[in-house]
Amino acid sequence: MRYLYAIILIFFFLTNSYAQEENLHGEKFEFETSNEKDPSFVLLDNYNHYLLTNINVDGVMAGHQIIIRKFDQKNNLVGNFKADFPTMDANSLYEYLGFAESQNGKLATFVEVHSGRANKSEIYKIEFDKVTSKFTTILLATNPIISLMKSGSISLEKSENGRFIAINFQKYRNKGLAEKNQIIVINSSTLEVVWQKELSFEDEYTSQNFTVTNSGKVILVRDMKGSKKGITYLVSISDSSQENKTFESPVFLNEMKSISIGPEEYLVAFNSASKNFIEDFYNSLMLYDLKSGKILNNTKITSFASVKGLRKVTIRNVVLQNNEINILAEAKANVMMGSTTGYGAAPISTSLDKMIVGPSFMFKINFEGELKEARDLRVNSIAETEIFPSFGFINAKGAYYIAKGKSGDIYSLNNLNEIDKDIYKARTKGVDPYGNGSGKYLNQLITYFPDKNTILQGRIVNNNEMSLLSFKIK
Repeated sequence: MRYLYAIILIFFFLTNSYAQEENLHGEKFEFETSNEKDPSFVLLDNYNHYLLTNINVDGVMAGHQIIIRKFDQKNNLVGNFKADFPTMDANSLYEYLGFAESQNGKLATFVEVHSGRANKSEIYKIEFDKVTSKFTTILLATNPIISLMKSGSISLEKSENGRFIAINFQKYRNKGLAEKNQIIVINSSTLEVVWQKELSFEDEYTSQNFTVTNSGKVILVRDMKGSKKGITYLVSISDSSQENKTFESPVFLNEMKSISIGPEEYLVAFNSASKNFIEDFYNSLMLYDLKSGKILNNTKITSFASVKGLRKVTIRNVVLQNNEINILAEAKANVMMGSTTGYGAAPISTSLDKMIVGPSFMFKINFEGELKEARDLRVNSIAETEIFPSFGFINAKGAYYIAKGKSGDIYSLNNLNEIDKDIYKARTKGVDPYGNGSGKYLNQLITYFPDKNTILQGRIVNNNEMSLLSFKIK
């Protein structure tokens, strides 16, 4: 009888512990909603997870920092680590470029700093080691600049498989001189530079944007400067080669990603034949074969034509499944909020607008580039800052879901009209200490743990407080 009683107690303890662990609401922690940018879950394992953000604010409330928060299995904050951006002098300006995760528990963020007084630009890698909780700052490159107004431009791109990071620093080009681009390619698994080189172009074209392939090549887009007729060519660059690829008809590649189908590499690109109106920049969707240098298909689309105040389209996710390519894209737009009129003899009327993120769409094409479906993701265009993209995306055991809206509800990509009922029941199980699912969800802050079969989300519960929530799904 004594053994039976012990077995019952153990069974009760195990089942009660399992029930308690199904929904874990972490304690609130301070979060600067107006200043912290680009929040991302990083360095995930079955014991801890981390939240990465950055602050890059000039002026009276100036601050330039990398912030990494550590959480335990119950989503409670157990560590808060900060590193200042490297600086040159009091007049330095900064640009946060992005991040990469290694396979050995390290995270690297990339920052550019430039100074008109020092007349130079510097690119840094700031490494964080989760074993030691220490930061290490490493200088990657130094370039001369003419002034703050003539300091060039810089951008970072990740390969679709996440294995490579590419940085392109385009130096300021004086009239009549060659354009120079410094390219740095980094292996994400080691966070080490695998190749870098400076390219010089004597022609009258200008480098517009670029992507990095799954094999670590950089594809640079070059347009005829000042032309609105789509005169473009590509430059495919590796550590040992450089090859130009031309188009048979006028085209502007305005947003693109490199993908792989088997061993071959391709581009998916929103494009246009001219640049007369921004609404037309994204009116076609192309599949381009990088090996043959041929357009496999270029289909007209109308999804973004009706977006008022359109400013930019970003490809957020690309998924290859069942011999089809699923492209999830998000629009940014200026929305008019009203106007204000000055006083006096000559009153001035000024428009008031704000930047929103959304609408968003999923485009499905086959491996020949034929458009099979253009689906409205039906997001709520509530996002007013960079920390609130219109949707989040996860792959849970081969099933694809998006989180959208202020409440962060989760939908299957197969049915965007109804909340996934099983996930909704799992997420709302138990007592929510912050109001039964209330708060404003950061939709991109969603991830899936396959070993535990749980989903993790982040939300703002007060103006400057955040909480994490995880729950087990079927």
